[in-house]
Amino acid sequence: MPVPFLIPIIAGVGGVILGALSRQPEVNRLKNQVKTLQAEIQRLQRVIKEQDRQIKELKVRYSTLKAYHFIEKSKHKSKIKGAIMFQYCFKEYMDLLIMQARSSKNQLTEEELYFFNIFERMTNNTEITIEEKMFLRGYIRDKYSFQIDRMIAPNNGDIIEKVENFHVA
Repeated sequence: MPVPFLIPIIAGVGGVILGALSRQPEVNRLKNQVKTLQAEIQRLQRVIKEQDRQIKELKVRYSTLKAYHFIEKSKHKSKIKGAIMFQYCFKEYMDLLIMQARSSKNQLTEEELYFFNIFERMTNNTEITIEEKMFLRGYIRDKYSFQIDRMIAPNNGDIIEKVENFHVA
């Protein structure tokens, strides 16, 4: 009786071994596929890290360019405002010049006369002090701050027309 009982056990063990051996190529193939996929995952993670680094670098460059653009825009805006302010100085000077020429009396206020004298010295290439420059700036800003802040240039045609319509004799 022990023999019939051993035969199925030996057959079962043999079947398991045979089954395992017959599946070994598939197991090896799956192990290789897992290794390939793990290698691909690592490669993709390196690609992601590199792209993340590049994105951060591009963000820094973009922010730098934005800041540079803002600075340049501010410089240009400041230069334009300065040019417009100078045009209003010229307009005011011409208005005061014509006002003085039309009247035999000196009708200018003390502030207008001080502005007139400083600007006239400046147009004659005479050096003026910082305080005088600040006075010119303050004087013009008091009169034309709305136009200067909105960068509205004066109409030079009006100045030319006033000069052309001015009769000396």
